[in-house]
Amino acid sequence: MICPKCGFEQPDGAECARCGVILSRYKGLGAPPPPPPPLAGPVFESPALAGAGTVYDGPASIGGGTVYQGPPPGSPVPAPGTFRRTFGVGEVLGETFSIYFANLLPFTLLTALALAPAYALIFLVGRAPQASMLVIVSGLLLGLVSILASNIATGAITFGVFQQLRGKDASIGECLSRGLSLLLPVFGLAFVQSLAIGVAMLACLVPGIMLAVRWAVSVPAAVTEGTGVSNSMQRSSFLTDGMRWDVFGVLFVLGVIQIGATLLVNLVVGNPTLVLLLTGVKNLLVVGLSATGSAVMYYRLRSLKESIDVDQIASVFG
Repeated sequence: MICPKCGFEQPDGAECARCGVILSRYKGLGAPPPPPPPLAGPVFESPALAGAGTVYDGPASIGGGTVYQGPPPGSPVPAPGTFRRTFGVGEVLGETFSIYFANLLPFTLLTALALAPAYALIFLVGRAPQASMLVIVSGLLLGLVSILASNIATGAITFGVFQQLRGKDASIGECLSRGLSLLLPVFGLAFVQSLAIGVAMLACLVPGIMLAVRWAVSVPAAVTEGTGVSNSMQRSSFLTDGMRWDVFGVLFVLGVIQIGATLLVNLVVGNPTLVLLLTGVKNLLVVGLSATGSAVMYYRLRSLKESIDVDQIASVFG
């Protein structure tokens, strides 16, 4: 078999051993050129070389236009699985936990930055007189800010996740710098997405869950691809298409962890200050873990569907 992209001759398989393109999903704009005409007259083959090689071994000349942006022909043969990862609930969760706890300090700081407005509102509500208008307004704002916080934290943590996937350290300074630069662009997407999911949840639980699964990787898409609100949600819909039960499984496990942590905090009674402190710690861990999971899902979905490597995804960060 000859790869239609790079012309590498190899045994039959699902992907090219040289350039890593998935053969069944290759979408070139032009068809490969016809094979060269047979040579006139007999072809001499020495006994030592009989059966080895082909008459034509030059590079294939075909049209471009594929979603694959891997190394050019002639590059070293990549290791199996470099450009294509599998997507399973256990694999995604395992990589999520590994990356998060390996970068616990910087990711916790980024999450704390995203949750800072929510913590300020909690403090304000706690000091205000009960049943006052300030408590009611602050409570409504707190619910909105809490929904937005996880998406903002996802945008901030995405850089650190990709650095870890590339085998590089995600320093606190770099993560904070990237996180601050991405907070404002992600805010609009987080607001629109959270509002739509919230309205769908109020109307009926199932549509809200479906939207949450469909848009599970919209924030990492906005951060790494620079797409707007609508395009980021469409991009997430494309990437999750066909894999939404697995995405739901990841979100379900992370949701169970959040509910379990909340129940544990609620067991503490008689000490409001301790409850407030434990709630803050719980939110830091749960939101940061969910943000890491979203970035890992985005990487694996792109790797699976588009045969793209993490270095190419992270190239946007410079």
